Amino acid sequence: MSISKTIIIEQIRELSAELDRILETLEPEPGDGKIICKAYRGATRFYKRNADGKESYLSTKNADVIAALAGRLYESRMKRAAERERAQLRACLGILCKPKGAISDVNDVLAGINSQLRPYVTPGAMTDDSYAERWQESNVVVKRRRIHAKDDYHQFKTMRGDYVGSKSEAIIADRLFANGIPYHYEIAFVPEAEADRTRPVYDEYGRLAGYEAPGLDPYSKDTLHPDFYVLNKRTRKAYFWEHLGRLQDPKYCTENLNRIVRIVDAGYTIGEEVLLTHEDSLNPLRLETVDEIISRYLK
Repeated sequence: MSISKTIIIEQIRELSAELDRILETLEPEPGDGKIICKAYRGATRFYKRNADGKESYLSTKNADVIAALAGRLYESRMKRAAERERAQLRACLGILCKPKGAISDVNDVLAGINSQLRPYVTPGAMTDDSYAERWQESNVVVKRRRIHAKDDYHQFKTMRGDYVGSKSEAIIADRLFANGIPYHYEIAFVPEAEADRTRPVYDEYGRLAGYEAPGLDPYSKDTLHPDFYVLNKRTRKAYFWEHLGRLQDPKYCTENLNRIVRIVDAGYTIGEEVLLTHEDSLNPLRLETVDEIISRYLK
């Protein structure tokens, strides 16, 4: 299930739960009669209609009765509307949280066809969510380390469950996750190398993680590990996102300048395929900057 789909399901469940709470407070108070509004000489008059159909006029002296009947009318209509909306939300959840093996949307159709027939079928265009899910699972070689436990460097846990190397990286990861932007953290990347798609690489769970490349060694000191590899689902364009977090440190600046020069020399362009954020001890990363980049490049 894609990240964006998970977020939508959670939001629908929250809305449904909120409607449950509203409905608990909307039980109309017991009582006979309902309020009727009638036009009379350019004004509106209120009447109480009893169960037997008889009507009695309500003057301004009966404001408490008018308020009680109007409140009962509002609660009755609100209850029906809330029940209708809750039923619609539950129907959506029934589709999104379909049982395993059920076919309920276009992404499931091919999977439901006999495997021996699939080579003869030309599938239609992949949806954005389906493309993003496949990209998230099988696009790149990831750094080979434990991704669900801390190590000496990766101390900061993200909303998605990754451990990253700084608070600023955690902020970027959490804003990507909150906006439903697919991302990989610290992929193994050699700018000068090209992937060999005849040599697949699988992660610790047996899923396709990417492809080997001649000269690519995830442990080599010459292998780069860009902070993030991110995807715009709409345009299907991927970007490297590097965060330069210690610009007050000359050694750090030199090392990262060399990294960026390698990437640029390999044909990648800053602002086109490479996104940069930065900070120093006096100028911390601004959340607004992260959101501006997400809005401009990844939406």
